[in-house]
Amino acid sequence: MIRNFILTILLILIQNIGNAQHDTTILIGTVPVDFRFPATVSCGTILVLPGWNFSKTNVCERSEFCSSAKERGYALVLPEMLKSVYSSELYKETRADWRRYPTLRWITDTLIPYCRLHFGLFNRGDKNFLYGISTGARGVALVAENTGDLFMAGAALSGDYDQTAMPDDKLMTGYYGPYQQFSDRWEGKDNPFLHSDRLKIPLFLAHGKKDAVVPCSQTTAFYNKIAAENPVRGQILQLSDTCGHNYAFWNSCTRQVLNFFRKSGKRSRPE
Repeated sequence: MIRNFILTILLILIQNIGNAQHDTTILIGTVPVDFRFPATVSCGTILVLPGWNFSKTNVCERSEFCSSAKERGYALVLPEMLKSVYSSELYKETRADWRRYPTLRWITDTLIPYCRLHFGLFNRGDKNFLYGISTGARGVALVAENTGDLFMAGAALSGDYDQTAMPDDKLMTGYYGPYQQFSDRWEGKDNPFLHSDRLKIPLFLAHGKKDAVVPCSQTTAFYNKIAAENPVRGQILQLSDTCGHNYAFWNSCTRQVLNFFRKSGKRSRPE
């Protein structure tokens, strides 16, 4: 009887270990990653991808997204991506001072396995979600296209998805080299728009029509393509006539994004 009692207590502790975790920052290789936990992880885990040269905590400090997500029962994983464009690899032409930032492969091959091993997060079949703003929205699309159905849904705000439509873009040139010389890279595996057939999950796409940083057409074209490819997947497009490329707009999307995640989390996964 005593043995059974001890086994029961151990089982309870194992089942509730996720609820006992505290906010922390871990260095994974050379990359700092924030882990933020609610009192009880009841809704799943969100991988939060920042915009160009935004700190990993910027979205938490300048919007209500992190606090609102935690209140609803989501755990948050926030890697320090800084000047990453979420390229799958680096090239001879990649700027030397940008080579130290994490890549898409670091997310899929290092970060996610680490989270599984040490925190029990991002296991296949769990309620996993993606959230990104600006360049981080591009990251959402690329991670989603390279992880199958690992995530249940993603939210991509004010992102760019087809670099060939902006051939003079300095960030893309800095990573892939000039478009005229390396069109194969610009049109290759790191182009979310041209390879949208790899997308297996629904996306919440949003953009401000007065965005002076990333053209709104990047989002509308991407949405139209993925909605046509799979009309029943549940893609959502939200545009604002008055908003630009800023946290006023991104914060205004918080409730809709979290509602989208909640609804997506209730859907059964495809076989």
